[in-house]
Amino acid sequence: EKDRTRKRNRAKTILRLQKNLKPLHFKKGDIIFKEGSEAEGLFIVENGSVDVCVQSKLVFSSTSGDVVGEHSLVMNRPRNTTAICASDDCLVYEMKARDFYELYNTSRHIKASLREVCFRREFQKALVKKTKKEFPSVDDLREVFDAADIDRSGCLSIEEGADLLKSFDPSLTYDEVKEVLACISRFTFVHEFS
Repeated sequence: EKDRTRKRNRAKTILRLQKNLKPLHFKKGDIIFKEGSEAEGLFIVENGSVDVCVQSKLVFSSTSGDVVGEHSLVMNRPRNTTAICASDDCLVYEMKARDFYELYNTSRHIKASLREVCFRREFQKALVKKTKKEFPSVDDLREVFDAADIDRSGCLSIEEGADLLKSFDPSLTYDEVKEVLACISRFTFVHEFS
């Protein structure tokens, strides 16, 4: 898991080092992108904090060095979240889609790492939509697990994971569901919950 985390962080760092990044400044409460909109690029957080929400519920917060908006480019779909500046000032760099794809399609390591970032977040988004609550702290993991463990077996089956994901995004293909589940299979969500 540490190696996978290093690879994800390396991919994010490489994105930050690209040319043609457009600096954008936002104030607290400003919307960076909106659920349902078409993507023209992704955003790299330089300063401040950006909250990413599904139906007004927090899924995760991104800070310096993190990316937001990768879902639409990786999965070629409209945005399924809203990103909002959560600090007094936010500086983000916009990477246009054409620049993203040029890098994404030339490096299999970057592609794999960004897909993993995207797919791990897809599972979190699905949980937020299912529970109608912000993504939990460690204390709330039991409630989240129980919401996904439909048969109350104490294990999250592949079918339950797939049902959860498809309830969030019915357009997911079988291969995309498999890829999401493979990315999160290292999490406790898909193993017995003690």
